[in-house]
This record gives sequence, structure tokens and C-alpha cells, in this order.
Amino acid sequence: MDSTKNGFTINLAGTVSVVIGSSEGIGAAIAVGLAKAGSSVVCGGRDRERMAATIAAIAGAGGCGEAEIVDVREKESVGAFAAAVLARHEAATILVNSMGGTLIKPMAEVEVGEWDNLHQTHLRGTLLTCQAFFGAMRAGGYGKIINLSSLAGTRVSPRRGSYSVAKAGLDQLTRALAAEWGRYGIRVNAIAPSTTRTPRASAQLLREPQREADIVSRTPLGRLARPEDMVGPALFLASPLSDFVTGQTLAVDGGMLSSR
Repeated sequence: MDSTKNGFTINLAGTVSVVIGSSEGIGAAIAVGLAKAGSSVVCGGRDRERMAATIAAIAGAGGCGEAEIVDVREKESVGAFAAAVLARHEAATILVNSMGGTLIKPMAEVEVGEWDNLHQTHLRGTLLTCQAFFGAMRAGGYGKIINLSSLAGTRVSPRRGSYSVAKAGLDQLTRALAAEWGRYGIRVNAIAPSTTRTPRASAQLLREPQREADIVSRTPLGRLARPEDMVGPALFLASPLSDFVTGQTLAVDGGMLSSR
């Protein structure tokens, strides 16, 4: 998606965007969208080889991108990542937390290690990355943080309860950070997609064909979300257009929440 649509332009030239979880799917789409809008993008993740495709897409779109390794579950890794980014760029205007990972299992069968890994990624990881870039944003008096949540944070599907709990916590973390950091000019919001046709979700839907049909039947716009559907909302939240918006979780769901 281009940053220009219907004659309207979002210009993020001069900003630095950090997009964690950008090797594929929603994170990759947002990283490319931010670059097209003029932001210098740093992609963060655990696999440099997988992030290479996103960096290539950014370059193909005429943008500027680079990749850094980070494991958001580890405080030392997050600290080293933030230090490397800030040493090169001095500031980070935009932070996107798009860490993936789900768990499809009845609650009665969830192992402690599975529970911990899910929450370390979505909750602990998001807190650590936000803390790591807080100082630079506070010093600059401005920042935009965008967390990738899910409709699962407000509604629970069978065998996906653990994921729903993690995303509900992420929504509340978003509000908590917004309430405390607004005084420093830092806006913190979240995007909550409905089921999105990412590579990971597509593989799961092949194993559950009736689930896709059910989701589409309950979506007024009549299809699954695509990663590109999240780019416009992310650009809005990253830009000065949303400077009086903070502590919000924006559902991008084709109308699913309104249909029930």
C-alpha cells in the first residue's frame, strides 16, 4: 500500500521506525509501508535471513531499511538491540511491536512452559522494548508506539484462550503506558486485526477449512484481512494526524465486532 491514497499523503520523512517482528506477515507489511512513507526503518527479529526479504522489499520500494537481531524475551538482547539502533540513529520516533506466536490448545492441557513463552513474547517482550526506547523518546519529547494486538483480546475462540489472555493483557499494557507516558509526548496505541491471511495463519486455516468459512460469514466485508489492510491504520497512528490519539486499541476487522 502506498502512503498516498485518494490524493492524501502521509509523510514520515526524517523519522526512524523500529519494527519488531517484521520478517513476514503484518510486521513486514507495516515496515514496507513506513519506508514508503519516508521513514528510515530498522527491522528487528530473531532471524536475519528471514528479515532479508523485508529489507529487499523496502529497497525495492525506494526506502531505507536495515536489520538487527533481537529476542524480545531476553532483557539483555533488547537492551543491546536498542543501544545499537540509537547509536546509529540517535533517536527512534516510531516503535512497532508486531511479535508473533500463538497457541492452539484447550486450556486444561496448556503446559506452564507454553503459557510462559506466549506471555514472555507478547507481554514481557512488549514491555521490554517500550522501556528500551522510552528514554530516547522522552528526551525528544515525542514518540509513537504501536502494539499489534488482536480481536482475540476481546473475544475468545475455542482452544485459543491462552492467546486471548495474552492479547487482553497487551491491550491493558497499551492503556497503562499511554496513561503514564502521555506527559512526555509519547503516544501508545494498538491495532487489533481480525484473522489475517499471514503465512502462519494460512497454514493453520488449511488444517481448519471450516474456520475460514465461519470467519468470512461473520465479517460484513466478506473476506479475511490481509497484512496490507493494517498498513493504513499503522501509518495513521505513526503520523502527526493521530497526535491526540493515545491509549486506544483500533479494531481492523472488516466490521466483525459490529456484526454481533
